[in-house]
Amino acid sequence: MPNNFINWGVISCAGIADIAVLPGIKSANNAKLHAVSSRSMAKAIEFKEKFGAVKAYDSYEAVLDDPEVEAVYIPLPNSMHLEWVLKAAAKKKHILCEKPLGCTAQEVLDMQAACEKNGVLLMEAFAYRQSPVTKKVKELVDNGAVGTIKMIEAHFYYPVSDLKNVRLQKDLLGGAVYDVGCYNLNVMRYIAGEEPTSIYASGEIGKESGVDENSTTVMNFRNNVRGVSHCGFNVAFRSEYQVIGDAATLQVPDMFNAKGDLRILIRKNGITEVLKVDTPDNYMLEVEQFGRCILNNEKPLLSLEDSYKNAQVIDEILKQLNY
Repeated sequence: MPNNFINWGVISCAGIADIAVLPGIKSANNAKLHAVSSRSMAKAIEFKEKFGAVKAYDSYEAVLDDPEVEAVYIPLPNSMHLEWVLKAAAKKKHILCEKPLGCTAQEVLDMQAACEKNGVLLMEAFAYRQSPVTKKVKELVDNGAVGTIKMIEAHFYYPVSDLKNVRLQKDLLGGAVYDVGCYNLNVMRYIAGEEPTSIYASGEIGKESGVDENSTTVMNFRNNVRGVSHCGFNVAFRSEYQVIGDAATLQVPDMFNAKGDLRILIRKNGITEVLKVDTPDNYMLEVEQFGRCILNNEKPLLSLEDSYKNAQVIDEILKQLNY
């Protein structure tokens, strides 16, 4: 293995790979894009030329069989995550897999067992956890910026109406909780620093799609702290979260994976303090951090235990939504 970079292979030319993670790989200081793949060779060649990959393949298996590929990124539909994580692990590839890592908590455990058996790293691609904004919010809250936490509230929704969209296809395990609600749940658990003691969820299952198209979840934590998640596909766009304490309110008004000069708003006694945080591309930071985990044994910012516990919460929510 080279001493200073990781050769990446990408399994599928999915939209998130195109607009976010492939540019992140290209910008990362310890990564090289070695191979891209698609079921269509024309699509693979298009991505090879667009992003400067060394090789293009018309099968996902070919990426795993390439001896020069050291790590793979998996942006496949949710229903295919388990299959391809297990296949990649068997081929001794390190794996960055799109969220949600597993469609159930048991799938996360199965993935973890396979990766441990084969001596490879596995991390869920929650790029927002790499953000300086996320880290700053956690630091501020832990240091008492809002006083005692009373409530954490998160919103993430945007319109999706095309039934051909993977997010609205039940057989591919689409749905708003898997796609965007998972962010809300993860950030609330992260800020609270613990797991919920109870969960209550209600929502709307699409008559045509059969997937959850919007929902609200209330998570109760110890010491009377509540987390409220709103997510959906059939409502107007909104992406933000806030932490409400007995002394102040802290709000992050920008999207989870936004970049640039981002804001944290702290409102106290009628006065709003605006903190600005210089935020690089989270996807680049994610690729770099995963690379350091492989090359330098750095600890992943998002542990498999965290992914497992987020999946447990999602399991309970979808059970209550009858999905």
